[in-house]
Amino acid sequence: MPGFTFQQLYSSEQSFAKVLLDSQFDQKRLVVIDEKQCRLFADYHAEYPIQKWETSDCIVLLEGMIYDQPEAVIKKQIQNFCIRQNTAGQLQSWLHQRDGEFVLLIYHKTNHQLFLWNDWLGRLPVYLFQDKKQFTIGRDIRQHRHLAEITSFDPYALATTLLFGFALGDKSLWQNISYLPPGTLLKADCIKNAIEISDNQFLGFRTGDLKHYDPKIVLNDLEVATQYRIEKLKNPALSLSGGLDSRLMAGIFKHMGLHIQAFTYQDAAGTADADLTAVNAIVTQLQGHQNHQFIALQNPGEEQIRQLMELKQGLNYAGMAFILPFLEHFHVHHYSMFTGDGGDKVLADLRPSIRIKSYPALLHFLLHKFGRISLSQTAKWTGLETNALKSYLIGQLQSYGSSHELAYTDFLWHERARKWLFEGEDRNRAFCWSTTPFYSQPFTTVALSVSMDQKAYGKMFLKLFRLLPGNLETIVNPNWKLPLNQQNSIRKLFFRQHLKYSLPWSQILLADSAEKILLIQYFSESSEQLNNLSHKGLQLSRFDFEKSYHPDLVREIHGLSFLQ
Repeated sequence: MPGFTFQQLYSSEQSFAKVLLDSQFDQKRLVVIDEKQCRLFADYHAEYPIQKWETSDCIVLLEGMIYDQPEAVIKKQIQNFCIRQNTAGQLQSWLHQRDGEFVLLIYHKTNHQLFLWNDWLGRLPVYLFQDKKQFTIGRDIRQHRHLAEITSFDPYALATTLLFGFALGDKSLWQNISYLPPGTLLKADCIKNAIEISDNQFLGFRTGDLKHYDPKIVLNDLEVATQYRIEKLKNPALSLSGGLDSRLMAGIFKHMGLHIQAFTYQDAAGTADADLTAVNAIVTQLQGHQNHQFIALQNPGEEQIRQLMELKQGLNYAGMAFILPFLEHFHVHHYSMFTGDGGDKVLADLRPSIRIKSYPALLHFLLHKFGRISLSQTAKWTGLETNALKSYLIGQLQSYGSSHELAYTDFLWHERARKWLFEGEDRNRAFCWSTTPFYSQPFTTVALSVSMDQKAYGKMFLKLFRLLPGNLETIVNPNWKLPLNQQNSIRKLFFRQHLKYSLPWSQILLADSAEKILLIQYFSESSEQLNNLSHKGLQLSRFDFEKSYHPDLVREIHGLSFLQ
């Protein structure tokens, strides 16, 4: 993965025994600091935004982009900190009001102190490791594992990855490697070997109770955020699916008079056929055929799965390996990618479909809605006690600092968005710069202030579509198999979902598909892969896949078996 890596040794008698891993693909390496006890470098490709400059006393590394301010203003704010006109806290406050996805590092050459700030949402995942010998922080978890010599999964992170597809809280999948929280100020003293991490400024995303709002203002904020990105991105293009989020982006481009190239992938398995029908309708009604192209993809082979696993070290689910040639198309043609990521969080009703009466009831609902395996089986595979795993999960839900009624929404923000959506979009950045205006300020703040009642059944999307050309609300949403303008039918659909989740929990089973049969054979014949998983903490019997499991779980474990 592109991005910075900082390593600090705690003893003057130590040396950098571990040689750095080579950069991947066609990335270059920028060496920023190379001292006896600390080093800072950054890997990047031609389209990856990273800047380094120096003042009389400071080295500055800015990774990512700040969209809503000109470069001169950004550098002026940074310069004010470098010459001590502003404090680290004042710069933090200014940065957290910015629309962007970025990490800023400033190293004082005289006192050997490193300061680090990330954006208010932590849109660029940053990982950290610390033991008695060293401290490492950076964007490439592959380098972390290598420098820290981490070879085992964290058992609780592994358990939640098997359950939901991602680790919870600040844990990564790997033992002792954690996430830097969003909106954080970190200070590392390379002389005193001291690390300070401030309380993060991550907004609890208490959604508002605004019952009346002007959709024109919301649309305007979204278009402003889009314009900021258009002005700073090189060769922008839209990843267009048939869903509501990227559809809204396509309508906004049309409304703004922008002729942005759009691409849609056709997967070989045909899982997105309903999306393709919707995309054809979107392109037709927006009269955008000349700016749209379908990209046909093949079923992924071992090489693509290995590449995906190598990029994110298991933090991306192996089932997404098929998308790498699509991302490579953006890379080869030097596009920056617009996505619809975030629309399903800021514009949608995030309330659970049933009433939550307690934290154990919330866990039960989450396992029903997102779970891929039972708690007992998960505990068995990861060497945990079932009750200990259950207590850990409930404790994590309680850690959000909200009531059990609101903790479901927090789960979607703190866990599913941050660990699933952010990591997925960050995977794209190994090939091209990827961004979305749905996580911009002030749009995000304004959209979150609107009550869930106003977002229920897609009503907020509906109001925005009616302000845009193309009558996009009349096109079927593949997720619902209904267009947004059929509100009565959508209400009935949600009522049926309410009944579904009110029934006793039952595991979604994987039929004896060709894929499953091949995987059974793969694990039955490959004791090396099973031993590889066992050494990392996943106790998997070669006969386990003879049972029926969720397809995503099968692919998850298949991908993890490739990790060294």
